[in-house]
Amino acid sequence: MKKNTLEDYKEAIKAKYEEEKSGGYASFLINPSRAKLRDLCSILFTESSTSDDLRIFRNFFGFDFKEGNSTEIKKQTDKFRPLETFFKGETDLTDISGIDLAAILVRFNKRPIHRFLKLMNNTAVQEEKTTYSIVDKNVNFTFEEEEKKRTVVMIEDNPTKKTFIPRLTLQQLQHKTISVQQFFKTLLLLMVSLASFYGIKELFFPAKECMQWYSDHYELVDCSSSVQGISSRNEIKPIVKEELQLKKIKVTQQTPFFQKNKAIVWYCKKNDTIEYFTASGFHPENGKPLKPISQYIIDKYIKVDF
Repeated sequence: MKKNTLEDYKEAIKAKYEEEKSGGYASFLINPSRAKLRDLCSILFTESSTSDDLRIFRNFFGFDFKEGNSTEIKKQTDKFRPLETFFKGETDLTDISGIDLAAILVRFNKRPIHRFLKLMNNTAVQEEKTTYSIVDKNVNFTFEEEEKKRTVVMIEDNPTKKTFIPRLTLQQLQHKTISVQQFFKTLLLLMVSLASFYGIKELFFPAKECMQWYSDHYELVDCSSSVQGISSRNEIKPIVKEELQLKKIKVTQQTPFFQKNKAIVWYCKKNDTIEYFTASGFHPENGKPLKPISQYIIDKYIKVDF
């Protein structure tokens, strides 16, 4: 059995998108734009929404869905840009809440992602079909005699051609049939045991294929985990090796800020406070781009360490 992955989830959403382009909401999806996707989102949530969908909405927008809050949604039009380029095949989509919202927009039922990841692709076991030639059960041959006996069969479409087929005694036939059945029973039992073991392992020890910002660094987490640490606003996202190394640090005037005249510390303002990080990228909580530090920022904001 093969377990679904994050990439399988995105491919399934894209396939459903191709179907929906000729469906009832085709006018929104044939040539999607941020505004069209925003309006479609409002329509779908107004028509119906499950508890999972409402949770996806809250994770994506940062506030709860309520009928009549279309003005608030319109202010978030730019948040639909990654979904627009994802549907157009121009970019990939890595934000989990964005991927789940894309699933809602194309009405992909096997959502959210934690539900899809638990689904498995079942591979059926095909049993080998063995054909035997049955002889009269009243006739009993020894093994040596059986090796010498042959049945001559006339081929109906070619009477001149003769085919020699070995004949088995009833006892030998029964023994061989039972052996084949036992083989497949054993194989099936083994597969069930392995599937059970794998299911238990995934239940109690799920693979950590995502990451989440925790205080001042990223930690590996299960993609389907409902535990989101201290701040529920810290999204769970697929692992990005470069971002995984990002750390928030405290600095003073004595902190080494440059190496070979290049910045090795980056900064970003959050709630009127400057925060400092060890690498470039985006602020893990507000999504703003991190800027390389300059001597001006050091002189203006960083106090001398006495």
